[in-house]
Amino acid sequence: MNVYQEPHLQKLSDKCARLWKNWYNYKYGLKDEKKAERYRKLWGKCVEQHTKLMEEELERNPKYKKMIDI
Repeated sequence: MNVYQEPHLQKLSDKCARLWKNWYNYKYGLKDEKKAERYRKLWGKCVEQHTKLMEEELERNPKYKKMIDI
């Protein structure tokens, strides 16, 4: 299921979701704290990157102009 109309945002969102699932599996399923910590950091970086891309999309894509002006 796609949440975003923009393919680059969807692709990164999917990547972030996979990283989160890996973190959850290592943290609570396999109980491997070292790998869980690694995946948590990767997930955090992914979310930060996704947030930045979304902000850029809001600023430059005309179809979101009305959302910013509200």
